[in-house]
Amino acid sequence: MKISMSRYHVTRTFMAIALAALLALTGLAWWLAALAGALTLAWFLWAPRSGRYLVADEGGVAPLRRDERGQAVTDRAARNAFVVTALLLGALLLYYGHLVRQPLVPSSLVGLALAAGLLAYFVSDAWLRRSG
Repeated sequence: MKISMSRYHVTRTFMAIALAALLALTGLAWWLAALAGALTLAWFLWAPRSGRYLVADEGGVAPLRRDERGQAVTDRAARNAFVVTALLLGALLLYYGHLVRQPLVPSSLVGLALAAGLLAYFVSDAWLRRSG
């Protein structure tokens, strides 16, 4: 698969620059905005070569497609992440609502539950893609 400089790369470069400019205009430090733009551009450049997507040359500025297997893997990984997040949030609500008798769950623990769900998504996605 040979991917040359195309409309895809040009449009994605403009999108990454626009994101960095928007972040800088909303008050984020310029170097953080530039870092976010660079990471976004790196993602756009890596995506066609990653094997996660099919590259359709006739797609113009949106050449990336998913096949049925890739979509099924993504769906199962999202389901697994949802289950992990729901179980952790439910456990926090039960613990703080019934055992501690405190009406509020600390936001740091909610953030950890969401981070655990995100980690579950990426681990599950990698595992399902590897197991073929």
